[in-house]
Amino acid sequence: MQVLFLYCLLLFTCLSCRKMIDVGEPSDKTGPAEVFRSDSGAIKAMAGIYGLIKGSGLSAGKTGISVFCGLYCDELGLMDGNRDFLRCYENTLTADDSPFWAPLYNCIQHCNMLLAGVEGANVLTPAVKQQLMGEAKFIRAFCYFYLVNLFGDVPLLLTTDLKHNTTAARSPAEKVYAQMEDDLKSAVSVLREEYLGGDAQSIVRERLRPNKWAAVALLARVHLYRKNWTAAEQEATDVITRNGLYTIPALTEAFGQYSPELIWALENNPSGENEDAALLVLQQGPDPDRQPLYMNKRLLKAFEHGDKRLEAWTGIDTTNGHMHYYAHKYRLVEDGKPTTPYVAVLRLAEVLLIRAEAKAYMNDFSGARSDLDRLRRRAGIGYTVAMNRVALLKAIEQERRVELFTEWGHRWLDLKRYDRARDVMAAEAIEKGAAWMDYKQVFPIPHGDILLNPHLTQNEGY
Repeated sequence: MQVLFLYCLLLFTCLSCRKMIDVGEPSDKTGPAEVFRSDSGAIKAMAGIYGLIKGSGLSAGKTGISVFCGLYCDELGLMDGNRDFLRCYENTLTADDSPFWAPLYNCIQHCNMLLAGVEGANVLTPAVKQQLMGEAKFIRAFCYFYLVNLFGDVPLLLTTDLKHNTTAARSPAEKVYAQMEDDLKSAVSVLREEYLGGDAQSIVRERLRPNKWAAVALLARVHLYRKNWTAAEQEATDVITRNGLYTIPALTEAFGQYSPELIWALENNPSGENEDAALLVLQQGPDPDRQPLYMNKRLLKAFEHGDKRLEAWTGIDTTNGHMHYYAHKYRLVEDGKPTTPYVAVLRLAEVLLIRAEAKAYMNDFSGARSDLDRLRRRAGIGYTVAMNRVALLKAIEQERRVELFTEWGHRWLDLKRYDRARDVMAAEAIEKGAAWMDYKQVFPIPHGDILLNPHLTQNEGY
């Protein structure tokens, strides 16, 4: 049954992915038992997991983490008359419309099935087997990172056992973090340093398969969230010193197809459209139905005078005499050139900010300033004047806000871990015409899952 499920995923992959699959279509003679009896079958099953991330909308568009979390906090505004995003914008989610829980666990379950299938497949090329196991553990850790930060304590599912997985209780967040750390360390030990193509063997320029340094970067983030400053600094340094792979390019090149800043990216949808660009870039002015989102005025005010990111990464629409700023990190078709082909997930800029924060807590203030200033120089705003820990942490939070806006929920998660969600969201709720309650710092668990699993409890307040 489990292999059949993966086989269906394999068939889905062939319809939904492009560069991640270049080893041919599955033969009509291929059956469920054959999935892990060849490198190509196992590779396609892994590509199907990437297809799930894209197909479920986790990575971009209306249901994506970037847009949803940006709207939930203070990055995006919503046009009057839109109903699709209203519960998110007003922070009035219910257990009947909870986001992300099902698609994240769906990806985790497929990772568990792939790990079980690949581990028992002795016919696979050893290098391919190691790479796929590393990728699956990386993705599992990535999914758990968002589950634990959006929902709090969550069930920790590491097997394919249906009975166990459908009756598991919630595990403490620290236990889930410990598993993330174990998965990422395991991934680091087996993933290639180079970026590989659809056959999981050939070296390519695109950065669509996570490599060793992507796992190290995510591990640095996990250490940061666990306040393991020394480990966070060490892991971040391992990535930053890979000068042959990663550098900080000009602002206009940061999100390009071959940007040296990208550590890991995801393909656009099968049509080639960048869904974040299609939703956020106001082509004909904001519209309550088609394009109801624009940049929150509080975010706009956060940019320092002369910050070039405001010009390079935002746009202005003046349709009907009204001025709306919009996020423009990703590009639509312009001057006959194709849309930005990939959605950035991990960037070197974040890793620099991770190290700066860790150094600030370790009293290495000059080192923290150096990392911070590397991004500030690119933005054209000169050196930071922060000299002590309190000032540096404030400056780092500010830099994260204007560097990572509308990317993977960073602003929302930062507000929570800096213990600033209460103050910021109380003021923001007034602007939204809503009311803020502290229990809203975690999302509700879907009502249907609560009914099906007697050991699963709801988050307080829902």
